[in-house]
Amino acid sequence: MADQPDQVHHDSPPVAGSGGEQPRRAPGLLIGRIRGVPVYLSPLALVFAVIICWLLIGPNRDRLPDVADDRLYLLAAITATGFVASLVVHELGHCLAALGFGLGVRAVTVHGFAGFTEISPEPQTPIREFLVAGAGPAMNGLLAGLGFAALTVVDSGTQPGVVIIDLTVTNVAFCVLNLAPGLPLDGGRLVVAAVWGITKNKLRGIQVGAYGGFVVAGLLALWSLFAPGSDFGGVYLLGISAFIGIGAYQLLRQAQLRMRLPGVSAGRLARRTLPVEGAVPLAAALAQARKLGASAVAVVDSVGAPIKIMNGSAVDALPEHRRPWMTVDEVSRGLEPGMVLAAELEGEDLLAAVRSTPASEYLVTQDGRPVGVLAMVDLVARIDPASAARSAAGK
Repeated sequence: MADQPDQVHHDSPPVAGSGGEQPRRAPGLLIGRIRGVPVYLSPLALVFAVIICWLLIGPNRDRLPDVADDRLYLLAAITATGFVASLVVHELGHCLAALGFGLGVRAVTVHGFAGFTEISPEPQTPIREFLVAGAGPAMNGLLAGLGFAALTVVDSGTQPGVVIIDLTVTNVAFCVLNLAPGLPLDGGRLVVAAVWGITKNKLRGIQVGAYGGFVVAGLLALWSLFAPGSDFGGVYLLGISAFIGIGAYQLLRQAQLRMRLPGVSAGRLARRTLPVEGAVPLAAALAQARKLGASAVAVVDSVGAPIKIMNGSAVDALPEHRRPWMTVDEVSRGLEPGMVLAAELEGEDLLAAVRSTPASEYLVTQDGRPVGVLAMVDLVARIDPASAARSAAGK
């Protein structure tokens, strides 16, 4: 689950849970909508279904020696389709639980080994986090229960019985694996909810869940290397292990960054700003800013109202000898609504605001009056010094 201030991704191989941002291209084939939420199948899911189908031909032939090959292919295709459908049902569990709590769900996307339910905002309480995370494995448990019930009336040695057995085992595996207590698995989300409820600190819960993810990833890697089974099964488990390990690392890092957010406000980070008219030569404006100790420039209209912010990266890319011949207006960006931030905006709210309107600079206001400019590099340096240092070293 890729955790962000305004949304959640429960990413659980081979099934996942919850978690989205700016409009983007459809991630795959739209197969339907659930209460208005689009459900997509990525191309990888279709590739994976073909692989599952191919792998089932041999076992089906062993279990059903008297059945013709074309029939065996059909049974394998039905099982592979059921495999992908089980992933979809898992994600719909997260989706419906989130919608039931009044949370927004942008989309559901299913891959061959993981799923993503994009939820915004995050569940606001530990119990909601617990229920949304647990809804996915619960759906697989329900499907497995239906499979066991069907086997009481269907002979397991028949063609339908073979398909039911395979899908029942698949859903049991999905349920059990997703309940493993480590992020980004749904079981890791349950750990987050439990620690959050006990400590009243969600970020602490994410840290514990992430460390659990490292343990789960390590155990799966060992299992894939030493447990008996097919080569494909070993590679698959190793891939899941890598997926979990990388996801846990990303979530741990995000939690560490978010722990630095309290007390970080737009007003405190705002740079002293020089207001100038757009026709002023860039070199003259920069010289005046240095003289006054200002490190940002805002373009104002005839009555002094800010209308643009100088783009620092554009200025940095401009050769020194060209600056006297360029106006401030030519290296400035117009103020969009999302580029004006209140000075008191801080923490998670500040991060959500800059994510909603990506820019290099933002105008900071207090009581409707401009008080400075927030440079994105300053915010990054405040919450992620290591990343800022790497960026500076790469220039």
